[in-house]
This record gives sequence, structure tokens and C-alpha cells, in this order.
Amino acid sequence: MGFIFSGIFWGVIIVIIGLSIILNVIFGIRIPIFRIIIALFLIWLGITLLTGGSFWSKNKNKAVFEEKRIDSITPHGKYDIVFGKGVIDLSKIVLEDKIFNVEVNTVFASGTIEIDPKIPAKIIVNSIFAGARMPDGNTIAFGQYTYKSDSLKEDTSYLRVDAQVVFGSLQIINK
Repeated sequence: MGFIFSGIFWGVIIVIIGLSIILNVIFGIRIPIFRIIIALFLIWLGITLLTGGSFWSKNKNKAVFEEKRIDSITPHGKYDIVFGKGVIDLSKIVLEDKIFNVEVNTVFASGTIEIDPKIPAKIIVNSIFAGARMPDGNTIAFGQYTYKSDSLKEDTSYLRVDAQVVFGSLQIINK
């Protein structure tokens, strides 16, 4: 709810109220401004609840309605990009003696995952009405594709990325 308490939000609301008063006085056009504000607030609240947004804390692993760069050192977790643009940097992670799972969800958004080609990686992308571009040049619009880096050996530790792209785009690049 930090956006609701920001100066930009209240500045825009006051300007809209002022324009509404001017339109009513000069042209006789009545705009139900408070009903519109309440409706927009309820829409924002509904989308925030649907996308799993938090009201009290800012999640570092999510880019919802914003453009964000997420630098990750530990290869654990879930990253969400919803109605925005995000870059997830997985190139600086340090692998230990096991498989590290990372989940990336891109919904109605544009995302980029940066990986180090020296790090063994297996990337499984599920795409639904979207576009996903792999480091080897392959693209996928609908279905599933598995990319394996040249340094991947199944019996050693490696990074496993499960990516879902729905009505958006995802690009995986070597950094």
C-alpha cells in the first residue's frame, strides 16, 4: 500500500478533482470522480491480491507493475514478473554440492534471465501464448523446451531453472 500513501498518488488525485470541478463549472460536465477513484482502488486491490502482492512489505523477488533488476547470489527461490519488466541476474551464484532450483514466472510481462555460461545449468521453459528465447538461439511460443548448458553434467551440481511464460516474453542470455 506504499503507492496509496505516496505524494505522486495524492498529487494526481488533487489534480483530477480540480479538473473535475473546472469541467463541471465551465461546461456543465459532471464526472463522478469519487466513484471512479473507489473503483480504481478496488481494481488495484484485486490485481494485487491475484498476483500475490504484499500490502506491508516490498518483496525483493517480485516485479509487479514495475521495472526491476533482481541480482541473486543464492540460487534458491521464486521470482515473479507480472505486468512489468524484470531482469533476473543469476550469473554470480555459487553452486555447492547439489541441484539448486529456481522458479521464474513471467505473466503479461517481459523478462530476462542472465546466466554465466561456465555455470552448469538446465533451464526448462513452459510457454503459453508467449515468446521465450534461449541462449542457443532457439525460441518457443507454445509448449515446453529444455536448454542444457555446455558445462552441464547430470551427475554434478547444477542450476535448474523452471520458467513459466504466459502472454509475455522471456529471454535467457549468457552474461
